[in-house]
Parts: sequence; C-alpha cells; structure tokens
Amino acid sequence: MQRLALSQITTQPLTLEQDLQLCQRLGCGLELAEKKLSEDPARAREQLAHVRASGVRVTSIQPRTLTIFPSASAPEPQAPDVRLAQLMNSVDLFSEFFPGLALVTNTGADAQGNEALVWTQCVEHYRTLAEHASEKGMLIALEALAPSLMNQNSILFAFGQAREMAHAVARPAFGLCLDLYNSWQDPSLLDTLDADKLFIVQLADWRRPQSLHDRRAVGDGAIPLQALLRRLVDVGYAGEYVLEIFSESVSDSLWKDAPTVIQAVERSVVAFDDIRQGILGPHA
Repeated sequence: MQRLALSQITTQPLTLEQDLQLCQRLGCGLELAEKKLSEDPARAREQLAHVRASGVRVTSIQPRTLTIFPSASAPEPQAPDVRLAQLMNSVDLFSEFFPGLALVTNTGADAQGNEALVWTQCVEHYRTLAEHASEKGMLIALEALAPSLMNQNSILFAFGQAREMAHAVARPAFGLCLDLYNSWQDPSLLDTLDADKLFIVQLADWRRPQSLHDRRAVGDGAIPLQALLRRLVDVGYAGEYVLEIFSESVSDSLWKDAPTVIQAVERSVVAFDDIRQGILGPHA
C-alpha cells in the first residue's frame, strides 16, 4: 500500500516550487495538474523538466482538458473531436517526461441530456485516445463522478458504470480512476470493488457539502476510509492513493491561503498513515 500523493488540484494556492518542497518534506508523491503549468509550451516543458529533476515521485496527470464532451467547469470548446485532440496533445506532452503514468478523464455531458450519444461517442473517442496513449507508453484512467454532477460534468455517477464503459472501450491502456469522495455512498461499492484495470485511487473526506467544491481533509469527515482502503488492499490494489481536495465558495475554504491548505495536507497525511498502519501493521 503506497503512501499518499498530493494532487496539484489540492495545492491550488501553492506555487509549483512549494508543491515540490511540500512533497519532499512529507515524503509524498505528486499528481500533476496541467492547468498549473504555463500555457507557453516551452515554459511548460521547462517546468516538467524541473519536476523530474526534483526526484519527487509523480503518480498521475490531470490534463487541462478532462472531458470528451463539454463540462460545466470547461464548456469550451464544444466539439468532442477538438477536445479529443487536446487530450492527445496532453498525452504527447507528459509522455516526454513521465512515461507510464495515467491521465485522468471524465466523459463530460450533452446539454440536452442525451446520455446515449455521450456514451457512444466517448467509447469511440476513448478507443482512439487509448491507442494513442499506448503508442506513447501512457495510460488513460476514467473516473465516475458524484450523482450531483450528472449531466453537468459526466454521465457516469457510479464506479460500476465507469467499469462498464472501460469494458466497452476494451483497450489495454484504458482503465479506471476511483474517486472515493464521489463513490463512497454507492451501497454496492465494497462488494463490487476489484483491482482489475484500476490505475489510480483519489480520496478526500466528505461532510454534507455547502458548495460543489467543498471537500475536507482526510479524517475530517464521514467517509469510512479504513474499510474502503482495507477492501482495496484485500482485492490486490497496489497503486497510488492521491489526495484531491476542492475547496472554494465556503467560509472555511481549505484553499483560503497557503498555510491553510498546507495544514489540511498535513492532517490528511497523518490520518492516511494511521489508516495505513491500521491495515498493514505498525511497521508498514
């Protein structure tokens, strides 16, 4: 069972250099978020070379374009073909520096709620994306979102639905991302979890949210993480665990400033290590 990695989504208030220093101090890996890189291609490559030279373990990628169809957070461009091309460009960029890693993706949604259209076209486009990723030595990890985001950012509101789409895509480089914040309330999750094609696990803690971006530090909410992580170990998952906290539009935002988000990360690392030792023993 790996130690925790930090998503650059979580560390939004920090600079890239602060991200690296925090990971080094806490012994964490780092999930890169492309939107935190410069939009100038030459400068972005310099930043990625700097990350590689730091020695910090990079676990996964959040591409700038996350979805095949538009999403509420990124409605433009609207054409799935254009968004596919952007995702392929992200594969090209990151494969130069971190081959073998997974890029996380969501389906997006159709403005008229046509889930069948999104399903059919996503399967087709994901096959193309997975084949391109395979040529570059990369992986694609499909994530189901929470029911509250249905037909806004995704047509997949359960982990089992993401697994069904992955089976339909049927490409070796195409697998799954399990976001426990989004999926923990699925009553069938514990019974249906397995490690097949599971490339990455993301986590944060849950309280009844006051905004769409109101995730909490690990240990500060209601998710039964010990039981879920124990199940993941039992089914043979040996991949990375990534802390992904969104926190804005609330009075106690964890993105308030750098010290606040650093404290939330520190609490999460301690809580995760406690869970980890509870599962694997004190010498894990």
